[in-house]
Amino acid sequence: MVAKKKSEEQVLFPSVKIDNDVTVDPWSFGMLFEISTLLDSVLDKADAKGILDSIVNEEGTISYITMARIVALASEEVLQIIATTIDKSYEEIKEYSMGKGIKIALAIYNTNRDIIKSTISN
Repeated sequence: MVAKKKSEEQVLFPSVKIDNDVTVDPWSFGMLFEISTLLDSVLDKADAKGILDSIVNEEGTISYITMARIVALASEEVLQIIATTIDKSYEEIKEYSMGKGIKIALAIYNTNRDIIKSTISN
């Protein structure tokens, strides 16, 4: 069996597996168009609440607590971003435990950190 060669993008931005049933892949160019208004809304709400600066520190990491605050602030948008990113239904996502949901949201952020950081800085 011949191993499939990974693209440069797959090497630089690998998929993340969560609980053996969810895979978080980096956003494609087309995915950005699907989620851009949702992402903008999340960032606007975080900015209005005064937590936008704490979202991205110098290392680009985000804390579990900050992610929980973002989920609380923009739950509908975050659920839609998660559902679109991992290709699951909105209703299925709502059934996940809080811990699993936050892990997925953090994995989405970490996998797409550079895109999100450039969105914030513009």
